[in-house]
Amino acid sequence: MTIANLVLKLGVYTSALVGFFTLLPLKNNVTFTEYSVTQQRPFTGPLALNEKLSGISKLFEGKIVGPEGLLFYNNTLYTTLHYGHVVKIVDNEIVPVVKFGKVCDGLHDEQICGRPLGLCIDKTGFLYVADAYYGIFKVNLNPEQYGRKEQLVSIDEVIDGVRPQIPNSVAIASDGTLYWTDSDTNYKLHDGLYTLFVDGTGRFLKYDPKTKKNTVLMKNLQFANGIELSDDESFILVAETGKYRVHKYYLKGHKAGKSEIFIDGLPGMPDNIKRNGRGSFYIPLVIPRIPIVDSIGEYPTIRMMITKSLAIIDFTLLKINSLYPNLYCKRAFHWIGHFESISFIKSIARQRLSVLKVNEQGKVLSSYHSTDGKVTGICDVEVIDDKLYLGSPFNTFLGVIKLPQGFL
Repeated sequence: MTIANLVLKLGVYTSALVGFFTLLPLKNNVTFTEYSVTQQRPFTGPLALNEKLSGISKLFEGKIVGPEGLLFYNNTLYTTLHYGHVVKIVDNEIVPVVKFGKVCDGLHDEQICGRPLGLCIDKTGFLYVADAYYGIFKVNLNPEQYGRKEQLVSIDEVIDGVRPQIPNSVAIASDGTLYWTDSDTNYKLHDGLYTLFVDGTGRFLKYDPKTKKNTVLMKNLQFANGIELSDDESFILVAETGKYRVHKYYLKGHKAGKSEIFIDGLPGMPDNIKRNGRGSFYIPLVIPRIPIVDSIGEYPTIRMMITKSLAIIDFTLLKINSLYPNLYCKRAFHWIGHFESISFIKSIARQRLSVLKVNEQGKVLSSYHSTDGKVTGICDVEVIDDKLYLGSPFNTFLGVIKLPQGFL
């Protein structure tokens, strides 16, 4: 066989394969268009690598799963966990606060369990929580009605033509306006891996407590994630995880209602954002950038083929389980589309932990890293006295380390 014939046959087979995947339907109304991300900033100057976050201790190891959101209020640390729980830490003990969802068989049923992600608190002491499967809730922390919850936003509510799929982060303004993110409008959290390959449909919204109506402020974000108000509430930051950047949305002044890029080219995926009350923000990077993933947006056909391949596997597992119900299929189905399966990407990435300190103009002031790989996947931070607590959607412990010099 000549080289020309071989190339011709390969071309025919490739065209047939692409055609086959193109014809396969997807259950969601997704699209695949070309996009690119900004080149990664070099690790120089304030971004220079260091080991300021090495030596993290692991609290409650094996007793908790995914302490994702952290909040320190009234001398108490609160955190959101898998299985639908919000808990507080009292005298080094885990104390339940509120439960979302229903009793379930395991993490493979998290859509039943509930999965609280972001949380915040207002000036009167009411807790606001975004549960990825059940919506946005207001929780009473007053002694007489402690733990009583009120649903503000239902997962079934149609907002601007579509229902929310992944309520993620919340921030409450002093006037009671609640801001929140819906990470994607096509996929649930247990299918979050798909959002890396399809066009972004994430949204940034506000909830008016007087009218009880939601308004979309930004849309088509590549996985809308953490948000945080500025100290004077003149603007709010919105993390766009899939494009390694953070947006600034103006709430006051002549730019009110407009947005711009706050910081771009981050060396990892931004997750939650936390202000320090001194004119700066902390931005943890939950997963480092990987070159092969960086360029995936430029190849919509490949993204489509990967998405449909995952869908075929999911469909097969569901079909098998419908005929022969078994725990193995349930667990496999959960793992295939879930962000937990991103561990295979983490295994080929440099095991780096990074938290950036950025001022209100989007300038990196300093950065804090660990490259020993002992603790990774950090998505949130909270300063308490002389210690820094670190949350994660993946870890089975709560991280803590002596506050690095210059962190505040």
